[in-house]
Amino acid sequence: MRLAWLWSLGGIAGAVLGLVLSLWPGGAPLPVHVWDKLQHVVGYFLLVFWYVGIYPRGRDPLIAGAALGFGILIEGLQALTPTRSAEFGDVLAEVVGIAVAIGLARAGLGGWALRVERLLGLAPR
Repeated sequence: MRLAWLWSLGGIAGAVLGLVLSLWPGGAPLPVHVWDKLQHVVGYFLLVFWYVGIYPRGRDPLIAGAALGFGILIEGLQALTPTRSAEFGDVLAEVVGIAVAIGLARAGLGGWALRVERLLGLAPR
């Protein structure tokens, strides 16, 4: 891919945003109040779906494991903050988001970044 660096930068920015919102005192400053567990499902779905879109299918287990480790790390960091708390239910919700993203990738939606580059004429067909 010609824009691999840009795709990777987008994934890093997404992970940093997730970290910041997860540790924000008093909760994420979102304009709407969405059920907490749904936020975890959607956030981890988006993060994993982004990465399965830019890396080959063989990396799916690594991506899923890294996302799960990231979620567990964030829960641990939340346990150390005075305004947040760690919850096992959050990790379970993250696992759901990860599993849905991996499932969709395996169903044919993975590798989307290369298809986008091809549509833009940036990669050979």
